[in-house]
Amino acid sequence: MSSFNDSQPSVSLQKPNSRPPNLPPTDEYGGLLPQLLAEPRMCQAGWGISWITKAFVIFKDQFLLWLAIGVAYLIIAIIGSSIPVINFIFPFLSFVFVGGIIKGCAVQVVGSELKFDHLFSAFYTHLKPLIILFILYLVAIIVVMIPMLIIFGGMALSLGQESSDVAIVGIVLGSLLLFILLFPVLMAIWFAPALIVLHNIEPVQAMKMSFKVCLKNILPFLVFWLIAPIIMILMVVFTLGLGLLALFPIGMITYYTSYRDVWTDQPLSGV
Repeated sequence: MSSFNDSQPSVSLQKPNSRPPNLPPTDEYGGLLPQLLAEPRMCQAGWGISWITKAFVIFKDQFLLWLAIGVAYLIIAIIGSSIPVINFIFPFLSFVFVGGIIKGCAVQVVGSELKFDHLFSAFYTHLKPLIILFILYLVAIIVVMIPMLIIFGGMALSLGQESSDVAIVGIVLGSLLLFILLFPVLMAIWFAPALIVLHNIEPVQAMKMSFKVCLKNILPFLVFWLIAPIIMILMVVFTLGLGLLALFPIGMITYYTSYRDVWTDQPLSGV
């Protein structure tokens, strides 16, 4: 006499040679992690201020650890800039440290543990693309500086024969022109480290995406760059310079807060 199980045909819900669907990544509690948008978000102008305030919230939640990360980087930067040979190599590693800080932000915001080691984490995962990103950034700076040197050289010769008032006006106009030319470079580089370390996008493509989305969000981007220096000056004045220890990590965290608002399906602003 056959058993009931023997008499029943086996049924499989898995189709032959099929693979399970790719599910979006989740955190340790099963919550969906932020996903890259196919088309970046156009943010409100006021969100440029929110990028700073949200960065302060992230800093405040782990302020001792963020202070340690900020101080460690500043010490490394001072030493790296003072030793011959190393002072030439160190700038090429600057975006690698930024990438590690962005990875630390991403971990903390989703409820996982921020660690001091996050400062160095991109060295193990994205060293090559972040160095390439810095090289591309350096080339862009050089391309911008060549016409600026020609312009400033001509201005210096002509202003040498003018009054001091005319010279001051020339310097102001020249500085404004320099900012105008460097601003597109800043736009191309702003979101690139986050796109590289969080989504493995190639450096050239990351710069193109960053420039495009900054154009799309030029208003919040300008608000951010108008407000940030004012906050920096106030913090330095009212803390007798000690605020610089907090300003550096907060400034680095804004790379992440602005990325979350513009590039992901889970913005931090407006929440």
